[in-house]
Amino acid sequence: MTIPLPALPAGPVSGRPLLRRTAAALAIVGGVGLHIWLQWSYLFAQADFAWSSFRNYFPGDQLSYMSMVTNAADGRLADVEPFTNSGTNTYPHLYYNVIGTLARLVGLNPLQAWSIGGFLVQAILIAAIGTAIYLVSRRWWLPLIAPVPFVLGTFANAISAGGWYTNMASHAVLWGPFGVFYTLNGETVALSLGAIGILTALVTFLRVRSRVGSVVLYSVAAAFVGLTANVQTYGFLASAYLALFAVAAYVLATRRRLWMIALSLALIVLVFAAGPSIASTFGPLATLAFGAVPALPALVSLVLQFRFRALVPLLALAAAASPQIIATMLGIVSKDPFLTYRVASSVDLGVDARGILGAGALLLPLLGILAAGIHRRNALWIAFPVASIAAWALTSTNDIWGANQEPYRFWLDTFCLVSFVTVPMAAMVGVSYLRLPRRAAAATGPRAPRSALSVAVAGVVVIVCVVAAGVSAVDFRTFRNLAGLHTFIDYNTPRYRAIGELGQEVPKSGAGLVNPDACIDVEGLKIVSDGAPVATFNEGMAWPTDYAAVRNVNADRVNGFQIATGATAADVKWVLTDSACTPFDWGTYYAKELTFVDSRSYPTAAGDATITLWAFTP
Repeated sequence: MTIPLPALPAGPVSGRPLLRRTAAALAIVGGVGLHIWLQWSYLFAQADFAWSSFRNYFPGDQLSYMSMVTNAADGRLADVEPFTNSGTNTYPHLYYNVIGTLARLVGLNPLQAWSIGGFLVQAILIAAIGTAIYLVSRRWWLPLIAPVPFVLGTFANAISAGGWYTNMASHAVLWGPFGVFYTLNGETVALSLGAIGILTALVTFLRVRSRVGSVVLYSVAAAFVGLTANVQTYGFLASAYLALFAVAAYVLATRRRLWMIALSLALIVLVFAAGPSIASTFGPLATLAFGAVPALPALVSLVLQFRFRALVPLLALAAAASPQIIATMLGIVSKDPFLTYRVASSVDLGVDARGILGAGALLLPLLGILAAGIHRRNALWIAFPVASIAAWALTSTNDIWGANQEPYRFWLDTFCLVSFVTVPMAAMVGVSYLRLPRRAAAATGPRAPRSALSVAVAGVVVIVCVVAAGVSAVDFRTFRNLAGLHTFIDYNTPRYRAIGELGQEVPKSGAGLVNPDACIDVEGLKIVSDGAPVATFNEGMAWPTDYAAVRNVNADRVNGFQIATGATAADVKWVLTDSACTPFDWGTYYAKELTFVDSRSYPTAAGDATITLWAFTP
C-alpha cells in the first residue's frame, strides 16, 4: 500500500513560468519587507535606536542569555555557568555560541550580533513562509501574506480591557507571536528552525516525487527540528510534538484503520491517567517524552511499511537533537543540583479556558481546513488541523498530566508554530476553492465542477477567518503603539565604558569573582567587561560551583549591603564601586579589606564621578 498524495491547486494558465517565478520571488521579498516595516520600523524611527542597544523588554532572562553571547565573543565556549564562569551549563546555548563566535570573527560588538542575528532569523523565517505559500498555492502574489502570523493576537485587548496580553496565574501570560519574537532570543530561533523544518517537509511532501530527493529533504527537515533541542528546550518539544503528530495524523487519515485510531485515542487517555505516576517515578522531562506516545502506533506502522525511507528522517531528528539530550540525561543521572531544582520549579503556570478563546484566530482557520478536508476527502487537510489541535492541547495542559513544565510557554510556542504553517495551508485550501471558474475548468479536467454552494461557503469561511484575524490583530496594534514598552538599554555611555574598562582588567577565570556595589548593574558589567566573572547567576538557567554562597552575595548586594558576609565563600576577589551613588569613602571605610587597583572617571550632572576597582582581601 502506498500513502496517497493530495492534489495541489492548479497553477494559472500561463506560458511564462520564468516571469511568474520572478514575480513570486519579488513577492517573497515584499513579504519580508512588509514584516520589517510592521515589526521593526517603529524601532528604527526612535532617536535612540542602535543595533548595539538592548531591548528593555522583560530583560532579566534576556541579559542572562546575553552573558553566553559575551563569553563566546571573547572566545570562551566552555559549558560553564556564564556569569561566574564556573560550574556546569546544561542550558541549550548553541545559538548564543554561534552569534558570539561570529561577532568575534567579524569584529562586531556582541550586542550588535544579538540584534542583527535576531533580525536575520526573522527575515529568513518570513522568506521560508512566503516560499512555502507560493509552492503549495502556485499563486505568485500570495507570499505577500507571509507576515500575517506575526500580527495575530489572542483577543487580549477585549479580554483584558485594552491590554495586549492576558494574565494567567503567577507569571503565565498569553500573547501573540509578535510578543514572543520581540526578545530576539534563542526561543525565537528554535521556533524559526522548527517552523522551517516543518515547512520543508510540507513542501517536499507536496512537490517532490523523487524517492531519493524526498528522503534527503525529509531528513534535512527533521534535522532542523532536532537541531532546535540545542537552541531552546521548549521550542524543540513544541516543534517535535507538532511534526510527529502531523505525520501520525496523516497516516491514520490515509489508512483508516479503526483499531489504530482507537489505540491512539486510548494512548491520549493513558497520558492523562499515567502521566502523574511517570512524573513521580522518572521526572518531568521523561514525562514530556511520554506525552508523545499517542503518535507512536502510526509512526511504527509508517516505519514498518517504508522502512529505510521513514527511518532515516527519524534518525536525523534524533542525531541532531542528541548533543543536548545526552548532556541533559548525564546531568540528571549525576543528580546535577540545578537540573533537580529546574524540573521541580514550575508551579501554577497553567492555561485556563481563556486559552481556547485566545487561540480563536488560529482555531477558526484550522476548523475551516478540517471541514474542507472532510468535504474533499483530502487526508492532508484533515491531518494537519487535527494534529495541530492535539499537539497544542496536550503540551499546554502538561500540568494536568504530570510534567508541569511551564504549560503557558508551550501554548505560546505552539501558537507560533501552528500559525507559521497554517498560513500556507490555508492559502492552498483557499485557492483550491476560490480560483476563477475559467481556470478551475482548465485545471480540473474531467472532474466534476465545483458547486456554487461550496464556493459560497468557502468564501464565508475565508471572510470569518479574516475578520477574526483582524480583530485579534488589535493586540499587535496596542503592543506596537506602547512607546514606553519599546525602550532600549544603552551600554555605550561614558559610565558603562568606565565600568567595562575596569572589568576587563579582571582575569576571566581562576582569579575570583567581581562583586559590584548595589548601584552598578551586574548584568551590564558582565556585558561591557567582555565577560568578566561576576557574582550573580540566573537560578532558572544554570548554577555556579558555589551557588549557595553566590546566591547570598547576590541577595546582599540587591538589599544594599556593600560587602557581603559570604564574599569569601563565594570566591569574591574584586569589588567595583561608583562614587556617584555610594555615601561613603570605600578606601577608608573598608581599609582592611580593600586594596585600590585602578579607577576611571565619567561625567555626571553634578560633576565627575569615579568607578573604582578594588582587590578584596578579607
